[in-house]
Amino acid sequence: MDDYLIQSLEKLLFKKTMLYHDLLDCFHRERESLINIDLDRLWSISREKEETCLKIKSIHQEIISTINPEIDQKSFNLNQALDMIPRDKRAIIQKQYLALIKLKAEIEVLRKENMIFIDDSLQFLDEMISVITGEETSKIMYNERCHISKSGANILLSREA
Repeated sequence: MDDYLIQSLEKLLFKKTMLYHDLLDCFHRERESLINIDLDRLWSISREKEETCLKIKSIHQEIISTINPEIDQKSFNLNQALDMIPRDKRAIIQKQYLALIKLKAEIEVLRKENMIFIDDSLQFLDEMISVITGEETSKIMYNERCHISKSGANILLSREA
């Protein structure tokens, strides 16, 4: 792989890293909005996350076409690209790759935390609606992890998958 391709790959990885930082910021803002129950802001953040993910996919495709357009996009990962780069020039790309892996892991943790927060909130609201409507006697109790234990009430609210 020549120097021009390596520089192009480095620039694309930098752009991808910046987009992942933007996505991470979206998840932090999403958490704040969930806590503050700011639905308008949540919708705005949702659109922003979708746009950022589309940009990340676009950069991913650019990386593939920079390295080798004939590579299968579904099975491609950056480790394959690292193997194509000469060892003496691999350090910079490898450092960016490791930063991407770290960012992805942070994003995944926040995504899961936000989903749990949403599920717990919906479950709490569902319990409250069950109590108000008298649909079922609810045993609202918190367990040792400060989560509401299920009373067996019908689920009236759920998050979209």
